[in-house]
Amino acid sequence: MSEQQRVIIVDWGAKSFRAWLVDLETDAVLDEIPEGRGMRDLARSEFPGYCRAVLSRWRDDPSQVRPPVYMAGMVGSVLGWLTAPQPPLPQGPDDLAEHVVPVEEMRDTWIVPGVRLEGEQDRVDVMRGEEVQIFGAIDAAGCTDATLCLPGNHSKWAEVKDGRLIRFTTSMTGEIFQTCLDHTILGQPADRKAPWSDSAFERGLLQSARPDGLLHHIFTARSRHLYGDLGGGEIAPFLSGLLIGHEVRAMEDSYHPGQDILLVSADALRGPYEAALRACGHTPRWISAKEATQRGVRAVVARHQKHRAESDAGR
Repeated sequence: MSEQQRVIIVDWGAKSFRAWLVDLETDAVLDEIPEGRGMRDLARSEFPGYCRAVLSRWRDDPSQVRPPVYMAGMVGSVLGWLTAPQPPLPQGPDDLAEHVVPVEEMRDTWIVPGVRLEGEQDRVDVMRGEEVQIFGAIDAAGCTDATLCLPGNHSKWAEVKDGRLIRFTTSMTGEIFQTCLDHTILGQPADRKAPWSDSAFERGLLQSARPDGLLHHIFTARSRHLYGDLGGGEIAPFLSGLLIGHEVRAMEDSYHPGQDILLVSADALRGPYEAALRACGHTPRWISAKEATQRGVRAVVARHQKHRAESDAGR
């Protein structure tokens, strides 16, 4: 293996830091840092020092060529280390490679840009981090056209045509779920240490299909609990099924995805979303968020390095 073909991929978000040392020739992951401090846990002035320290085991070996670093996620937001652009759709890996931003405080380091949607029926939406997962997922699935669901605090649904992202929609599903439990009347009786209840989750899914709307449906968790229909340990899974059900049904109306949907998520969200998608008549194909991130950033890296080589050759 040529040392020049090693690259470091970093997924740095508000609450997490993950990094992988990858061989671009074989796509093998040579080493990884599975967890670290998210950006919310650090002051802005600490970002450079923390990143250098964490990656030093791969970057500071004098016997090896120092691998370049490519970072994706909230690291490129206004709350991150350096603001990277969010160019408008449509975008593909080639397009993103043209917009990567060099980090002056760390040699051979770049931040991958996000993307934005604007002008479609007066809609505006933004994405940062999921775009590389989308391109990694379609690479893993071996397709160029797809509808994708990417669950999380801010869930994304996206449509890809001919290998390029053409539209997406953000739903605050995870954040609303946490807010309801932390800051509303639903949280006090909720037993969060109770085992997960599939039956309560399914009841939430069923509730999401009924009339009267999301805001009323959320309050039914309170009503059901007061009159013995929903135990304290069932409130969280009921609410989860309710919110995910509303998300899936709303996105069905917008995306008309047909049967197959690429589901890109961490292990913890796979089960609930697979259940919701199947309940609505879809066949989800699951791809791990970790694999999608690695594949997506590698695609951008390969194109960026090709552009740099062509630029150097033209001088």
